[in-house]
Amino acid sequence: MSESKSNSKLNRIYASAICSCLLLSSALPAMATKMEFRPLPSRKDVKEKAWDTGSDREALTISKFKRRMDYRDEAVLKAQQAEEQKAKELEAQRKAEQQKASVSNEAKQQATRFNNEGVLLGNKGQWQAAVDAHENAVKYEPSNKQFRINLSCARTAMGEQMLKSKNYSAAAGLFRKALCAAPDNGAAGKMLTQAIKGMGLDPNDAESRVKLGDQLLAAGDYQSAYIEYQQAMQIEPSAMVLVKFGDMELAYRRVDQAKHWYNQAIVKDPEYGAAYRQLGFISRAEGDHTQAAASLRKALILDSKDVAAGQALVEIWRKQVAKDPLSAENHLGLAGALQMTGDFQGAEGEYRKLETLEPSHPAIKAGRKSLNNAYHHNNADKHKKAAETLFGQGLRKEALAEISQAVMLEPRNSKYQFFLGECLEACGDYKGAHQAYLTCVLIDPEKNQEAASRMADMQKQKQLAQPRAVASHMSQPVAQHVSQNTHMNQMNHMNQMNHMNHMNQMPSNIAKNMYEGVQTPNQTQVQAPVQAQAPVQAPVQKIAIAQPSALEREMAMVAGAEKQRDYNEAVKILRQLLSNNLNNADVHHRLAVNLMAQGQIGEAVTEFRIASALAPERKDLASDLARALSIHKRSLMSQGNTAGGEQ
Repeated sequence: MSESKSNSKLNRIYASAICSCLLLSSALPAMATKMEFRPLPSRKDVKEKAWDTGSDREALTISKFKRRMDYRDEAVLKAQQAEEQKAKELEAQRKAEQQKASVSNEAKQQATRFNNEGVLLGNKGQWQAAVDAHENAVKYEPSNKQFRINLSCARTAMGEQMLKSKNYSAAAGLFRKALCAAPDNGAAGKMLTQAIKGMGLDPNDAESRVKLGDQLLAAGDYQSAYIEYQQAMQIEPSAMVLVKFGDMELAYRRVDQAKHWYNQAIVKDPEYGAAYRQLGFISRAEGDHTQAAASLRKALILDSKDVAAGQALVEIWRKQVAKDPLSAENHLGLAGALQMTGDFQGAEGEYRKLETLEPSHPAIKAGRKSLNNAYHHNNADKHKKAAETLFGQGLRKEALAEISQAVMLEPRNSKYQFFLGECLEACGDYKGAHQAYLTCVLIDPEKNQEAASRMADMQKQKQLAQPRAVASHMSQPVAQHVSQNTHMNQMNHMNQMNHMNHMNQMPSNIAKNMYEGVQTPNQTQVQAPVQAQAPVQAPVQKIAIAQPSALEREMAMVAGAEKQRDYNEAVKILRQLLSNNLNNADVHHRLAVNLMAQGQIGEAVTEFRIASALAPERKDLASDLARALSIHKRSLMSQGNTAGGEQ
C-alpha cells in the first residue's frame, strides 16, 4: 500500500517538472547550440569529395559487382554496332565514288589531250610519236572506240612506211597491232598479207600462219599470235588451228573456253592427238587422274612421238604406284605407260613386280606379248629410219637392205611396203616394186592411194615401152618366127581364159578333184588344142595344169586343218599361199575366216577388206566384212571399258 503511494507521488513530481519546462521554453527566446562534430555530407559533397577522408577522389560506388548483360542488352548493342558499321561503309563508299569520279574525269581529260596530240602529230607525219600518243589515250580510256580506231590508223600508217622501206617484219608487227586495236581494219589486213609475202612466206598457207603465231606466242606477244591464228582459221579451219585457239584461252586461264576449242578439234579430226593431250593436261590439273590417263594414252596412240604426253602419263602412274605400291593394277598401268614411251626395260621391270604381287594376274600374258610386239616394232622402225637416211644420201642399195629388214619384222605394215617399193623402183627392180605397191594397196586400200597411182604410172610406162620392143622385134625378117609367135600368143590367151574359168569354179570342186580324180571340163578344153600342136604341147600343159593343182592341193590341206579345228595350221598354209595369190579374193577371205576363229579380229578385218576390194561385185564378201567390222567395234569398246576400270 505504501509502495503505491510512493509511485503516485513520483508521477506528480514528473508531471510538475514537465510543465515547468514547457513554461520556460515558451517564455525564453530560442537559442541554437553549436555542434562540435562535422555535419553529414550532402549528395554534392559525395560526388566531389569523400566524406571520410576529405581527399580529392571520386566517390565509391554503392556495389563493386556489375550487373550482367542479358539478351536484350546484347541485341541493342549489336544493333547499335551494325548501324555504326553501315554508316561507316556508306561514308567510305561515298568517298570512293567521289574519288573514282574525280579520277575518271581526270583520265578522260588526259585521254582527250593525248588523242588530240596524236592527231596533230599524225598530220605532221610524225607517226612514231603519234602512235605513242594514241596508245596513251587508249591507256587512259580503253572503252573509247574512237580512240582505238585512231590508234589502229596510226599504226597502219607507220606500218605502211615500214613496208615501203622493205622492213617487212616490223611492218607485219605493226599491222597485227593495228588489227588488235580495230579488228575491222581492212587496210591493215591487206598490208599484213603483203608484208608476209615480203618475208618469203605464203600468206595463204594456214600452216605458215600457225608457225608465225607459235613464234609470237613463245615471245609473249599473245595479241599478235591471236591475229595469226585467226587468219589461219579463215584460210583453213583445221583441228590444229582449233587447238591453237584453245591454247590461247588456256594462257588466259579460261579453262572452259579452252575445253570447248579442244573438243571442237576432236570433232573436226578425231585422229589429232594434240587435242587429247591438252584435254589430258586439263584433267590432270583438275585432279581427275582417270580421265587424264585416258586422254594422254589416246594422244600417244595417235602420235607416239608426243614426248610431253608420254611424260605426263608416266608421271600420273608413278604417283599412283607411290600411293599404293601393293596394287597390281597400278603396276600394270605404269608398265603400259612406260611401254608406250619406249622404255621397254622399265616396262619389263613393272611386269616382274606384277608377277611378284599377283602371279596369276590375267593381264600378265597379254601385256608381255604386247611388250614383245612393241619391241619388234621399235626395231623395225629403226631400220625404216636408217633406210630413209641412206636413201636421202643416195645409197639406194644400202637403203633397200635396211627397209627389207623392217619388212621382215613387220610384213603387214603398209608404210614399210610402200618405201620398199620406192627403193626397189630406184634400184631398177620394177617387178618387185610393183609387187610391193600391190601389197601396200591390199593391206589398206583406203589409205594407200599413192601406191596405187605409182602402180598405174609403172603400168603406163610398161605399155609405152611394149610397142617399141615389138617394132624392134618385127624388124627382123623372119616370117616363120612371126607366125609361131602369133600362134603362141593365141595359145597363151586360150590357156589364160581356161585358167580364169578354172579359178572361178575352184571353191566348189576342190575336194572332188583331189580325192576322186575327176577331170574338170576346163582340163578337157585345155588338152584339146595341145594335141593339135605337138611342138608346144609340153609347155602348154605345164602352164594350164600345174598352177591350179598346186592351189587345189594347198586349199585341200586348209580344209583338212579346218575340219580338225587346227586354225593355226590353216592360217599358216594360207599365209604361204598368199605369196603367189595376192589377187585371189577367195584366199584372202578364207584366211580372214580362220583368223576370226583364232580371235585375231584386227587382222581378220584387214583380210576381209582386201577380199572385198578385189571382188567388189560379190555381196557375200561385203556382208562378211560388215559383220567383222561390227565385231571389231564391239571388241574395241569392251577393251576401252576394261581399261577405264583398271585405272
